[in-house]
Amino acid sequence: MLFQISWKMYPSSKMECYKAFSQMTPEDDLKDAGETIKIVGRWHAVGGGRGVCICETDSVESLTGWMVNWAGMCEIDVEPVIEDAPLRSVVSQKLA
Repeated sequence: MLFQISWKMYPSSKMECYKAFSQMTPEDDLKDAGETIKIVGRWHAVGGGRGVCICETDSVESLTGWMVNWAGMCEIDVEPVIEDAPLRSVVSQKLA
């Protein structure tokens, strides 16, 4: 499943969060997310301390664990998302 993760750093933790993230290597990113999560892409709005990530996983438990890693520094929202073709199929079946 695909998930959209949106975050906004807490003002009191912004510099701590930037420091932690800036020191991470690509290998650290993989370890942070875990073996069952594939990061499709991640985008940052640096000025506001906000961002969005699309990831793929079948493990809600792993996704929850990944979010806990950052929960002390960010407000985090996670929601499932779907690509165009599967959405069209679902909607077409429901409207038939």
